[in-house]
Amino acid sequence: MKLTKRELEVLSLVQDGLTTKEVASRLQISKRTVETYRRNINEKLQVRNVTAALCVARRLYLIE
Repeated sequence: MKLTKRELEVLSLVQDGLTTKEVASRLQISKRTVETYRRNINEKLQVRNVTAALCVARRLYLIE
């Protein structure tokens, strides 16, 4: 499984504690687009929530 550059950006910002709305503002994209990225991340990492996604991404060294 490989995350796109943008998916990694979203995941990194979520890791920093930003909400979906804050991520959207920071990346200048819509809230719905952020939700789509988050859904795709969960599907690719085969997890059900952001906490699990962060754990898996760290374990795979996708994020620090």
